[in-house]
Amino acid sequence: MQSLTALCSSGSFFPLSPNLHNSKQPIRSVYSLKKHEKSNSKYTDSRPYCTMGKQSKTSLSDAWPTISLSLFGSGFFLGPLIDGIHSRVNLVTYQNGSIDIGPLHTNIWVPPLLGLFYCTVGLLQLFLDEKFSPKAPEGSLEKTASSLIAVVVFIEVSAEMYKAGVADNIEGYILFAAAEFIWLFLDGSRQGFALACILGLGCPLAEILIMKLFHLWYYPQANIILFGQGLVTWTITCYFAYTPFLINFSRWLKSVTASATADGSDRSD
Repeated sequence: MQSLTALCSSGSFFPLSPNLHNSKQPIRSVYSLKKHEKSNSKYTDSRPYCTMGKQSKTSLSDAWPTISLSLFGSGFFLGPLIDGIHSRVNLVTYQNGSIDIGPLHTNIWVPPLLGLFYCTVGLLQLFLDEKFSPKAPEGSLEKTASSLIAVVVFIEVSAEMYKAGVADNIEGYILFAAAEFIWLFLDGSRQGFALACILGLGCPLAEILIMKLFHLWYYPQANIILFGQGLVTWTITCYFAYTPFLINFSRWLKSVTASATADGSDRSD
């Protein structure tokens, strides 16, 4: 027993060497390393985040050349076909530059004018969406097709009533109600309604200016005279009904352009 006590007191069994105190040093080193890594984690944080929302948004300033070309081309080729529904029943008679392509009666200046009409209204709508309605709905092919069918049916009905000799005021009431119905179910926004009203009033005035300066067409059975040129009053509703189609068409073109741009970026990456 005395020998065991001597052995313990001599430190040979439990050595009181400096290594015993230094054994805590690795623990402090590991703790310091973890603390250092934690302090630097804010610089090396690589949490994943989603960028799909940003990729799907395309600024009008970047996409307007493609969209404007598509709008102009659509107005150039599709516009005269729709306009030909009215010229078929002699609502409009063309003068300087008139041409006949089969059953289509038109004017050589009508395609570029309607291309400019499509392009101007479409880009204006996209500009208003970007500046004042950032949460505006994206365009869809289904809504665009429905709007196109609606405006073609509207123009056809107006032409048939004109051909049947329906009184202008009666036809005007019917067409105004139908135009309101088209706006309500295919757009329904106050901004779209305001744009439709502007087009409904402004485009006939632009027609008067074109007829007065260039004598490209006239209305043989006009029921109102403005600035020496005759108009049919219910044509206001035709421009009103045209507006939802141009709104949905331009939005759909922007969506297609955005998708094509995102796909191109993915392939390049």
